[in-house]
Amino acid sequence: MDTNTLVVTELEQLKQSLQARLDSLQVELNETKAKYQSVLTTLELLGHKKRLDLSEAPGAEFSWLRGLTQAQALERIAKKNGGRVKVRDAKRILLSAGLIKTPKNANNIIFNVIQRVEGKFRRIAPGEYELVA
Repeated sequence: MDTNTLVVTELEQLKQSLQARLDSLQVELNETKAKYQSVLTTLELLGHKKRLDLSEAPGAEFSWLRGLTQAQALERIAKKNGGRVKVRDAKRILLSAGLIKTPKNANNIIFNVIQRVEGKFRRIAPGEYELVA
């Protein structure tokens, strides 16, 4: 048997075993999804409010930020929070509202926006800013 034929045979065997693993994982995923949906239904029947799944409806919870710039959105977030804004909260809100696209850069973007609108925010603690009246 030549080397190419041996390699192809081994690759075919590997392909079959990986396909079998994919199939079993897909079955497990489907079962887990069904159980998860059952738990959601049970919680709903018990009267618990259904939390918004941000992956299904991005930004729906924060529609009051639509059409604003990042700076305007930060101001509005601060006003709704008694004049203060925490970077970690602003990051979550701006990502959910679609005003920031990449979570990796969100902290830097927020910090730069705060610096760019000089005079509007004052640092009061690490990661926390106050809206200056």
